[in-house]
Parts: sequence; structure tokens; C-alpha cells
Amino acid sequence: MTSINTSSYEQIYLAYRSVGQSADLIVPAVALNFVALIGIMLNGTVLFVTIKSSSLRGSANFLMTLICLCELVHQIGHTFFLVVVISGTNFVSLLTADLIMAPSIFALNCGLMAMLCAAVDRLFAVALPFKHSAIFIKYKYSYLVVYLFICVIYGIYAVNYVLEFAIENAGIKSTGFVAETLQGNVWRFFFNSAFILCCSVFCYLAIFLIIRCKKGVTQQTSTRVLRSLSIILLINIGGYLITLAMYRFIDIISSIFG
Repeated sequence: MTSINTSSYEQIYLAYRSVGQSADLIVPAVALNFVALIGIMLNGTVLFVTIKSSSLRGSANFLMTLICLCELVHQIGHTFFLVVVISGTNFVSLLTADLIMAPSIFALNCGLMAMLCAAVDRLFAVALPFKHSAIFIKYKYSYLVVYLFICVIYGIYAVNYVLEFAIENAGIKSTGFVAETLQGNVWRFFFNSAFILCCSVFCYLAIFLIIRCKKGVTQQTSTRVLRSLSIILLINIGGYLITLAMYRFIDIISSIFG
């Protein structure tokens, strides 16, 4: 397993291990959970509407529901960080944190793969609409299970390498913050996630080009599609890419000055 510079984590541990409740830890935890709460409500709303509406039963709706479900579980996982710091404990072992956060870590990575699956599905539907429709109608559940299986396997794979490092380094302390649970696997998580998201971006760009090149597509339709894809790229996928870049930047700075 790849070793990492844990000096920054050790400094935080030494500074806050015996201080009890500290605003330095509680304020970020509250802010993070406030943002997570908004995400939980929004994703929960999408899940509710999709389940209630009988017209939303296509492959795109299924994958969007899966993404929202994964995001919801991932966001709920942030409460562990809040509980740890509000209790005044401030730190638990990395293994304990990873075991408790395992569902959140699984959901985070499963959701990332679901984003790629959704992009691939849309590309398939746009590039070969009749083929996509025929396969979905004839093999609906098998088609959806394949996507679900891919997402679940990737989620399990991610949890496995996170727990593997935690078992080997159970003595490391963690506040329960999700980024800390990835200690020792930052490069692997960063590369895998960035690759998945970039593939998703490629699929959506291909979708736009295909639609633009199709005969009979009006300028208004192209503009509407471009606007929709821009929202997906900037808010959803772009948010993840920016977060990954931020985490990587912080990790590099910590390694240099830690």
C-alpha cells in the first residue's frame, strides 16, 4: 500500500485531541452538514417524484434515481464528522471511521460510476435511438441490472482499498471527515474519479455533436440541448472535478509545508 505524509493529520490530532469541544472543528462540521442537508432534501425530492410518477420509468430516470440515492447516502455520512466533534471526542481511529463511513464511501463511488453509466446510456440513446429503444423494451431489467452491477462493483472496490489501508494503519486518528477516510488512497481515488468524470464529459460532448450534426434539428433545439448539457457539466460533474482538484491541492500543500 502506498505510504503518505500524515504529518498534517498528526498536527491536527496533537492540537485538538484533549481540548474537548472546539469551534475550530464544530463550525466546519456544522457548515458541511448544512450544505449536506440541502443536498439530502433535493435528492430526496427527486427520489420521491421519480418513484411516484409512473411515467418516469426509462433508463435515464433509473440511473438518475440511482445517482440521487447514492448522493443522499453519501451526504448522510457527513453527520458522523459532526457527531464526533460535537461530542468533544474529536478523534476516532481511522479504522473505526472507515467502518462507520463505509456506506458513505460506497455510495460516493457508486454514484460516480452511475454518472458515467448515465452518460453512456444517453450517448447510446442519441447515437442509436432505435437500437437503444429495442434493447430497453426487450431486455429492460437485464439492461438496468448491468448498469447497477457495474456501479455496485466499483463501490465495493473503492471500499475495499480504503479499508485495506485503514486495517494496516488503524492507529491513525481521524475526525470522521470523509476526506480523511481516504488517507493512503488519495492518488488512487483522485485518478479513478477524475478518469470517470472526464469520460462522462466526453460522452456529453459527443451527444451534443451528434445532435448538432443530425438533420432536421432546429437551432432552438440545439440551444436547449447545449444549455441542458452545460448545466450537467458545470453543476454536477464540474462540482466533483473542482472538489477533487481542491482536495488534491490541499494534500500537496500539506505535504510541502506539513
